[in-house]
Amino acid sequence: MKIEKIICDCCGEEIPKVKKKDIFGIERKYYRMGKLNYGEPFTDINCQNLGLDLCERCAGRISLDMERTRNELLINNIKLMKGRR
Repeated sequence: MKIEKIICDCCGEEIPKVKKKDIFGIERKYYRMGKLNYGEPFTDINCQNLGLDLCERCAGRISLDMERTRNELLINNIKLMKGRR
């Protein structure tokens, strides 16, 4: 018997499994992995391709932090452009 657990690299909690039916109607178990969303064109970045295992909560928190930083940079650039006029 194979027991497999995936632990979130950020918070250290176990990533839960859910049961879903695939397109053929077969019920399978999937991990509820988090995806990063940085905005267009970088939506739904799969962290497993980057070697990271993130839960949905940590991925959402990281995405929010990235969005805040992006907005701060844009606001600062707009202020700099207004100051040059």
